[in-house]
Amino acid sequence: MRPKSIVYYEICYLGSVLLGIVITAMTWTANNATPEVQQIRAVLGPAFLPILYVFIYTISLALWYFTARVPNTVAKWIVVGWFLLSLLGSGYAIVAGNLPVDLAGLLAVAALVLNAVAVYFLFRPDARAWFGEAA
Repeated sequence: MRPKSIVYYEICYLGSVLLGIVITAMTWTANNATPEVQQIRAVLGPAFLPILYVFIYTISLALWYFTARVPNTVAKWIVVGWFLLSLLGSGYAIVAGNLPVDLAGLLAVAALVLNAVAVYFLFRPDARAWFGEAA
């Protein structure tokens, strides 16, 4: 039986991943048109961006599995580290004025908040017991 905190973590984490997929679909054309992506596609080919996103979301789902279904402390800390990198990137985007003020930007903030709540649930006492850590 999984603890409630892990169930809540799973809901928030998968919600964040789902929002990420929605944001990816919404911004696909704009991302493909950036000069950086065009340069990379010229070298690596047109399949670069789809392969990159499949890779990213595959890692996200593997991390979900190894935290919410099979308790793995290493995966837990990777989720935390990935969240911190997202937080730093979002903070930089806000400071630099690069966070879009449109639906995609709002969904990105919502995904970040869901991810923060998910990480919070990883450190509740019942979740720590799930990972075999001292409470």
